[in-house]
Amino acid sequence: MSVFDHYRPSERAFIEQVLDWVQQVEDNYLFKLTDFLDPREQQIVKQIVGKRLVIFDDGGFEGAERRRLILAPDYYELEPNDFEIAIRQIDYPTKFVDLTHRQVTGTLLNAGLKRQKFGDVVLEDGIAQFATTAEAASFIEMNVDRVGKARIRISNVAPEAVLVVPETKWTEEFGIVSSLRFDVVVSEVLNLSRQKAQALVKHGDCKVNHKQIEDASFVLEPDDLISIRGYGRVKLTAILGSTKREKIKIQYGIIR
Repeated sequence: MSVFDHYRPSERAFIEQVLDWVQQVEDNYLFKLTDFLDPREQQIVKQIVGKRLVIFDDGGFEGAERRRLILAPDYYELEPNDFEIAIRQIDYPTKFVDLTHRQVTGTLLNAGLKRQKFGDVVLEDGIAQFATTAEAASFIEMNVDRVGKARIRISNVAPEAVLVVPETKWTEEFGIVSSLRFDVVVSEVLNLSRQKAQALVKHGDCKVNHKQIEDASFVLEPDDLISIRGYGRVKLTAILGSTKREKIKIQYGIIR
């Protein structure tokens, strides 16, 4: 059985990249530093690497979701600066502007930055910080001076002033669905009509494992993380078997 058989076809390109990273480290006896990976990508890397190499990770913030990984031979000794992460702060007129995660992310993407080049965005009491690669930090400082219509300034952050990612609090729930289709599960967990759930998916308001999915018939699997704009996040934690009427019992966590 091929390693690709354990994953979705849409993940094949990333898996090939991971296999190439592993080969580079084993052939050259040098460590490999990745860009910022989302949790699903981190999971794939750790599953494929197994015990062949050692893996270190850091996201810049305590509790960061998106993280850079270092793949290395077992004799490698980690140095803190090896992750090459820079924390930057957005100074903006807090009296007139309320920044959101979506605005900050959109601003960085619109500046020409790829999503893998920056990590978590943390907002707290009028303070906005984000993690990025040391290489991309200077590019951002030179090219980003507005968020929406607001003038901003990008500044360095002292180590003691770095924010902490708020703790995620999930509510555990159970449900019964006729299938694991994306629209069916969204309908159940959000208590929406099937038609409304399909519209959310088709309009691009839903993601699975941080990737936008517009196919309502997309089949979900355990550990999938679903993000629905305006509704929160849902994690499908387990399939608990079938009912007498052959419907599927699911367990999931939800953040509203």
